[in-house]
Amino acid sequence: MRMRIVAVMFAVALAPHVVAGQGQDASRPKPAAVERLGPNLYRLGAIRVDTTSREVSVTGKVNPDVMTLEFIANTKDGWRAYESAVSLDTDAITFNAALVLIGLDGSHAKGIPQQHFDRTGVTGDAVTVTVECAKSECGRIPAERLMFDRDKKETVSGGKWIYTGSSFMPDGRYLADTGAVLIGFVHDPATIIEYSVGAGLGNYGSIVVNPNLGIAPGTAITLTVKAATQPSH
Repeated sequence: MRMRIVAVMFAVALAPHVVAGQGQDASRPKPAAVERLGPNLYRLGAIRVDTTSREVSVTGKVNPDVMTLEFIANTKDGWRAYESAVSLDTDAITFNAALVLIGLDGSHAKGIPQQHFDRTGVTGDAVTVTVECAKSECGRIPAERLMFDRDKKETVSGGKWIYTGSSFMPDGRYLADTGAVLIGFVHDPATIIEYSVGAGLGNYGSIVVNPNLGIAPGTAITLTVKAATQPSH
C-alpha cells in the first residue's frame, strides 16, 4: 500500500511534465524510476528519499574554476557549473520528484522569482540544506557556509531555504532542467530551492565560494535536503 501511495505522489509530481510535454523529444531528461529500499526508504537514481525523517540525499562533487557564485547546486553535467558550488548526480525532474515525496508543496511558495535578481522575498515550505564531504574532509556544513560575500568579508546568513518547485514552460520543458540549476540564492525563476532573502542581488560577482573552507575542486560530497516545516494535509 505504501509503495502504491508513493507511486501516486511520484506521478503527481511529473503530471505537468507529461501533459504539457506532448511531442517532447528524446533528448529531454527522463525521471528515474522509484525503487523501494526499505520501510519508508526509496531511491530515485542517485537520490535517497526517507519519507519518515523527510530527508532527500544525493551525491555530487565540488565544481572547479568557479570565479563567482550564483547557485549552490547545478544538475549533473549542467552548463551552470561555472557559477555553482557543486554538481549533483541528478537531473531536475528527478530531484523535484524526490522533494515532493517528502511532502514539499510548491503551491505554498509566495514571491517566486519572475526574473533573475528578483528582489522580492520568497516564502513557502522551508528546508535545511547541508553539504557533507566524503571521508570527513569538510564535515557536514550548512549550505550557506559555501557562500562568502567578499564586499562584506563574511559568510552569507540571515535567510532560509525555501522550496519553490520551479515551473514548466508552455512546450513542456521543465525550467530547472533547461536552466541546469537546482538550488540558488540570486532569486532565479529556474531554481527548485531558493534562499528567502537572496544574496548578491544585482551585484554580480560579490558572492564567491567561501575561501575559508579550503574544499578542493572535485571533492566528493553528499547534499541533504530536510523538510523544516510540517507537511500539509
